[in-house]
Parts: sequence; structure tokens; C-alpha cells
Amino acid sequence: MPCRRVGNSGLYVSEIGLGLWKWGDPSYDGSRVGDADGFKILDRALELGVFHWDTACSYNLGSGNSERLLGRYFASRPSTAREEVVLATKIHNPVREERVMTADFTPNQQGGSRSYIQYAVEKCLHRLKTDHIDILYLHNPVVNEDGSYRIPLDETMGAMDDLITQGKVRYLGISNHSTQQINDATEMMKQVGKDISRRITVVQNRYNLLDREEVTCKKGGSANDFLHNTEKSGLGMIPYYPLSSGLLTGRYRKGKIDSASGRIIDDKLQNQFLTESKLNKVEVLIKYAEGKKISVPQLAIAWLLAHKEIPSAIAGVSTMEQLEDNVKAVKTRLTPEDLNEIDTLLATA
Repeated sequence: MPCRRVGNSGLYVSEIGLGLWKWGDPSYDGSRVGDADGFKILDRALELGVFHWDTACSYNLGSGNSERLLGRYFASRPSTAREEVVLATKIHNPVREERVMTADFTPNQQGGSRSYIQYAVEKCLHRLKTDHIDILYLHNPVVNEDGSYRIPLDETMGAMDDLITQGKVRYLGISNHSTQQINDATEMMKQVGKDISRRITVVQNRYNLLDREEVTCKKGGSANDFLHNTEKSGLGMIPYYPLSSGLLTGRYRKGKIDSASGRIIDDKLQNQFLTESKLNKVEVLIKYAEGKKISVPQLAIAWLLAHKEIPSAIAGVSTMEQLEDNVKAVKTRLTPEDLNEIDTLLATA
């Protein structure tokens, strides 16, 4: 499994990663993968060299169960398993206690205050059954509707920096941030970080073959400009929704939607993803992938990895077969000519 360095940091991740959205306790939290299948997939991921695993404290209806599943996995395996994994999680949203379906939260149990950040990370460590987090993301910018920061940014970034001093976190990231918000965060870290090595290392935003401008977190933004800025700032860019929530798996085909199943259907996201335009583009990509003798997911992942700003693609899986298929994407290296041809095909679809 090839590895890449995350931005200008010293951290390496596997080119193929594993997203753990929809992993947890399927008996009540809306997830699709539980311990029995999940543990087997995680074991196989390590055998294949897929050691970059990504979760969040609030996945699966704010249940915290994706982290709990990982904690049970690490507790049941030799310590070498945890030592090998680059473990990423995210804080910002409140999390309920296990099997508590409704809960009220104080302002100190969410957001970006020093109080919340310390509280949330302690909870994450407990659920994950580990003494440190390799990459900790601030899941969303803590801003008001007018874009102003709800919590002083120096407090948020200073508290994140404290976690490194305490040994609880190794690297810092931000998610769902615009270019301006990224610049604000990176500049603030230069002011509050305890030495020059303390920095924001990575940003995680939505990005894939079909959803490009969403990476900017700004209406009308330029994906190319955004990626250029992240590279200039020394950040890696980890895309979430690398398979467009399953649309880039070939599971959803034009004229066959009524018989389709999966996350888009389960989460009632048809109006967002299953548009005529996107379904037309999927048909074009399926034909292109067939010409390359690869699957559509392999094409989508190879397209992401063709961008030097992207160190790893964290595709979610619910079966062993999906993991095995994703891993094969590293065998496909798209050339600039390939990328131009794909863009031309999509523009006319």
C-alpha cells in the first residue's frame, strides 16, 4: 500500500483510508456495520495496509457508537493494532450517552470553547479506549450566521494546541472550513502555538468527481483555487464523500432507481444526489471505467489520488468486497490527459 505525507507534517497515511460513518450499533443508531462484520473488515484493512481510519464523535445520530466500536476493536486486539493505525476523529457536535436516544446539552458540551474541547477529547479517548488521537479535527467552524466567530479563535486554537502539549493529540485538523476560515485558523495557530512545529496539518472537506465546488464551503467558490491554497498553506486535503455518498459505486443507475438501495435511499438524500444531471454523468463514468477495466469506485478514488494535495481517500465500506475493491484503486494512476478526457466527457453528459 503506497503512503503519502500529510501536508508539510511528518505524518504518513495510507493512500487508501477507511471512513467509519455508519459503523456502530445497527440495533438502534442507524448504522450499517456492527462489531461482528466490522472487526473482520478492520483486520483485513490492516492486512492490506489500510491504516488510516477516520471517524467522529457524533457519527450515527450523535450516538458516539462509531468510536465505541473502534474502542472495542482495539481492546480485543494486540497493542500493535493501535500502534499501526493513524486514528482520526472529530469534535464539535454533542454526543449522547450510550443507548440514550434523547438528551439536552449545555453550551459547554458542544462547539469550540476550551471547556468543551477538553471535555470532548476526554470522552473520545474513553470511547476509543486509547491514550491518544493521531489526528483531531474541529468538525465545523464555530461561527455565527454572519460568519463571526462565536468563541474567540485564540481560545479555540489555544485549547487545541494544549491537547498536543498534554500528549492527547498528535496532529490537528479542521473540517468544513472555507479558505478564509482555514487562513484564520492557520494564522492563529502561529500566534498561540507553543512552538513553530505546532500547526494545522490537514483539512477535511467534501470533494469528489461529481461534487467539486462543495470543497470550498462557499457558494461559487473555485475548487482549484481552494486546493492551491491548502497546498500553499502546507495542509493536506482529505476528501469526505469520496464516492459521493455511494453515487460513484454504480449502485444507482438511470432508469433503475426504484430498485436501488443504500445510504442515499436510507437517508432520503435522493433530491440532493439522484438528479438527472448526476445520473447522466454516472453513466458516462461507468462506460469510461469499463474502458479502463476498473470499477467506478476505483476510478473515483484514482481521480482523487491524482491530485497531489490529497494524501488519502477515506472511502466508507460496509462489506469486505467493497474494501478489497477500493484497495485496487492504487494500481490505477491517471495522467493529466486522462483527467482532461474525464472533464470533457462530464461536461457533455
